[in-house]
Amino acid sequence: MNSDAKIAYLKDEYLLLQRFYEDFDARIITIKGWSATIGLAAIGGGFYQSSFLWLFAACASLVFWAVEAVWKSFQYMYAPRIALLEEAFRKEAFDKVAPFQIYTSWFEAFERRGFQLLANMRLGIVMFPHLVTLIAGVGLFLLESLGVVNIPRGK
Repeated sequence: MNSDAKIAYLKDEYLLLQRFYEDFDARIITIKGWSATIGLAAIGGGFYQSSFLWLFAACASLVFWAVEAVWKSFQYMYAPRIALLEEAFRKEAFDKVAPFQIYTSWFEAFERRGFQLLANMRLGIVMFPHLVTLIAGVGLFLLESLGVVNIPRGK
Protein backbone atom coordinates (compact mmCIF):
# COMPACT_ATOMS: atom_id res chain seq x y z
CA MET A 1 0.00 0.00 0.00
CA ASN A 2 1.41 3.38 -0.90
CA SER A 3 2.02 6.04 1.74
CA ASP A 4 -0.75 8.42 0.63
CA ALA A 5 -3.37 5.66 0.65
CA LYS A 6 -2.22 4.49 4.09
CA ILE A 7 -2.46 8.01 5.52
CA ALA A 8 -5.94 8.42 4.02
CA TYR A 9 -7.06 5.11 5.56
CA LEU A 10 -5.64 6.10 8.95
CA LYS A 11 -7.41 9.45 8.74
CA ASP A 12 -10.70 7.73 7.95
CA GLU A 13 -10.15 5.28 10.80
CA TYR A 14 -9.41 8.14 13.19
CA LEU A 15 -12.58 9.99 12.22
CA LEU A 16 -14.63 6.80 12.62
CA LEU A 17 -13.13 6.13 16.05
CA GLN A 18 -13.84 9.70 17.16
CA ARG A 19 -17.46 9.27 16.11
CA PHE A 20 -17.68 5.96 18.00
CA TYR A 21 -16.17 7.60 21.08
CA GLU A 22 -18.59 10.54 20.99
CA ASP A 23 -21.58 8.26 20.31
CA PHE A 24 -20.93 6.55 23.63
CA ASP A 25 -21.38 9.92 25.36
CA ALA A 26 -24.78 10.29 23.70
CA ARG A 27 -25.80 6.85 24.98
CA ILE A 28 -24.51 7.70 28.43
CA ILE A 29 -26.64 10.86 28.51
CA THR A 30 -29.65 8.66 27.73
CA ILE A 31 -28.74 6.32 30.62
CA LYS A 32 -28.43 9.32 32.95
CA GLY A 33 -31.81 10.62 31.76
CA TRP A 34 -33.56 7.33 32.47
CA SER A 35 -31.85 7.04 35.84
CA ALA A 36 -32.88 10.54 36.88
CA THR A 37 -36.44 10.09 35.62
CA ILE A 38 -37.03 6.75 37.33
CA GLY A 39 -35.20 7.83 40.48
CA LEU A 40 -37.08 11.10 40.89
CA ALA A 41 -40.42 9.44 40.12
CA ALA A 42 -39.78 6.74 42.72
CA ILE A 43 -38.59 9.25 45.33
CA GLY A 44 -41.62 11.43 44.70
CA GLY A 45 -43.90 8.40 44.81
CA GLY A 46 -42.38 7.43 48.15
CA PHE A 47 -43.91 10.53 49.71
CA TYR A 48 -47.40 9.44 48.60
CA GLN A 49 -47.35 5.65 48.50
CA SER A 50 -44.65 3.70 50.33
CA SER A 51 -41.20 4.32 51.69
CA PHE A 52 -40.12 1.19 49.82
CA LEU A 53 -40.22 3.26 46.65
CA TRP A 54 -37.22 5.10 48.09
CA LEU A 55 -35.33 1.81 48.23
CA PHE A 56 -36.49 1.08 44.70
CA ALA A 57 -35.03 4.43 43.60
CA ALA A 58 -31.74 3.61 45.34
CA CYS A 59 -31.54 0.15 43.75
CA ALA A 60 -32.48 1.46 40.31
CA SER A 61 -29.77 4.11 40.58
CA LEU A 62 -27.21 1.38 41.34
CA VAL A 63 -28.26 -0.55 38.25
CA PHE A 64 -28.07 2.52 36.00
CA TRP A 65 -24.75 3.49 37.60
CA ALA A 66 -23.29 0.05 36.80
CA VAL A 67 -24.67 0.14 33.25
CA GLU A 68 -23.12 3.55 32.69
CA ALA A 69 -19.78 2.33 34.05
CA VAL A 70 -19.87 -0.60 31.62
CA TRP A 71 -20.59 1.76 28.70
CA LYS A 72 -17.72 3.97 29.86
CA SER A 73 -15.50 0.86 29.85
CA PHE A 74 -16.51 0.06 26.28
CA GLN A 75 -15.79 3.67 25.31
CA TYR A 76 -12.36 3.69 26.93
CA MET A 77 -11.29 0.62 24.94
CA TYR A 78 -11.13 2.87 21.86
CA ALA A 79 -8.89 5.47 23.52
CA PRO A 80 -5.50 3.76 23.01
CA ARG A 81 -6.08 3.45 19.26
CA ILE A 82 -7.23 7.07 19.03
CA ALA A 83 -4.11 8.16 20.94
CA LEU A 84 -1.88 6.07 18.67
CA LEU A 85 -3.38 7.62 15.55
CA GLU A 86 -3.11 11.12 16.98
CA GLU A 87 0.55 10.52 17.81
CA ALA A 88 1.20 9.20 14.29
CA PHE A 89 -0.34 12.32 12.76
CA ARG A 90 1.38 14.65 15.22
CA LYS A 91 4.82 13.16 14.51
CA GLU A 92 4.04 12.31 10.90
CA ALA A 93 5.30 8.80 11.64
CA PHE A 94 3.03 6.33 9.87
CA ASP A 95 5.52 3.53 9.20
CA LYS A 96 4.64 1.41 12.24
CA VAL A 97 0.89 2.07 12.28
CA ALA A 98 -1.25 -0.35 10.30
CA PRO A 99 -4.70 0.83 9.21
CA PHE A 100 -7.92 -1.11 9.83
CA GLN A 101 -7.09 -2.26 13.37
CA ILE A 102 -10.15 -1.15 15.34
CA TYR A 103 -11.26 -4.63 16.38
CA THR A 104 -7.76 -5.82 17.23
CA SER A 105 -6.86 -2.70 19.19
CA TRP A 106 -10.15 -2.78 21.13
CA PHE A 107 -9.50 -6.35 22.31
CA GLU A 108 -5.87 -5.60 23.10
CA ALA A 109 -7.06 -2.73 25.31
CA PHE A 110 -9.63 -5.02 26.91
CA GLU A 111 -7.00 -7.68 27.66
CA ARG A 112 -4.66 -5.07 29.19
CA ARG A 113 -7.23 -3.05 31.07
CA GLY A 114 -10.36 -5.13 31.54
CA PHE A 115 -13.65 -3.46 32.30
CA GLN A 116 -12.52 -1.72 35.50
CA LEU A 117 -16.15 -1.44 36.50
CA LEU A 118 -15.51 -0.15 40.03
CA ALA A 119 -12.86 2.33 38.88
CA ASN A 120 -15.27 3.72 36.30
CA MET A 121 -18.07 3.89 38.86
CA ARG A 122 -15.81 6.15 40.98
CA LEU A 123 -15.40 8.68 38.16
CA GLY A 124 -17.22 11.90 39.00
CA ILE A 125 -18.70 12.12 35.53
CA VAL A 126 -20.16 8.62 35.96
CA MET A 127 -21.37 9.04 39.56
CA PHE A 128 -23.81 11.84 38.81
CA PRO A 129 -26.84 11.63 39.16
CA HIS A 130 -26.81 8.02 40.37
CA LEU A 131 -25.03 8.66 43.67
CA VAL A 132 -27.42 11.51 44.50
CA THR A 133 -30.44 9.26 43.94
CA LEU A 134 -28.84 6.42 45.91
CA ILE A 135 -28.11 8.66 48.90
CA ALA A 136 -31.54 10.30 48.76
CA GLY A 137 -33.38 6.99 48.49
CA VAL A 138 -31.49 5.24 51.28
CA GLY A 139 -31.42 8.38 53.43
CA LEU A 140 -35.16 8.99 53.20
CA PHE A 141 -35.92 5.34 53.87
CA LEU A 142 -33.66 5.28 56.94
CA LEU A 143 -34.94 8.59 58.27
CA GLU A 144 -38.50 7.33 58.18
CA SER A 145 -37.67 3.80 59.36
CA LEU A 146 -35.78 5.14 62.39
CA GLY A 147 -38.64 7.49 63.22
CA VAL A 148 -36.63 10.66 62.62
CA VAL A 149 -39.30 11.89 60.23
CA ASN A 150 -42.89 10.86 59.79
CA ILE A 151 -44.36 11.24 56.32
CA PRO A 152 -48.18 11.15 56.39
CA ARG A 153 -49.42 9.35 53.30
CA GLY A 154 -52.90 9.69 51.88
CA LYS A 155 -54.68 6.53 50.88
